[in-house]
Amino acid sequence: YPLRAIMGDEIKLTNGLISSKSGFQGDITSYQISAAVQAGNSGCPLFDDSGNVIGIINSRLFVESAAYGVKAPYLLMLLSSLDNPPTLSSNKYLAEKSLSEKVKEIKKYVYIIETE
Repeated sequence: YPLRAIMGDEIKLTNGLISSKSGFQGDITSYQISAAVQAGNSGCPLFDDSGNVIGIINSRLFVESAAYGVKAPYLLMLLSSLDNPPTLSSNKYLAEKSLSEKVKEIKKYVYIIETE
């Protein structure tokens, strides 16, 4: 929900590509992506064509218009280090759906978290 006060509460969807399999300064835990990223996009999921989360947006560079997302396997390692890690599963439920159907389904699991 970037710039929610101006752009509203609807989910924003941007198509993009993985520009590089490494992030800022060659960071192997991140992807560089071509999708437009605004203030407020940190924490947003990166999906593949089948609707699988492959990463989470965590930063961008203003000068180069480059954005980065932490790769899902590194996020899973972080979660597994918790005392009571959440149970995560994978399925192919979204794989055959159209993009609009995927967004409709995923929207059920998206929340706004506001901080001061």
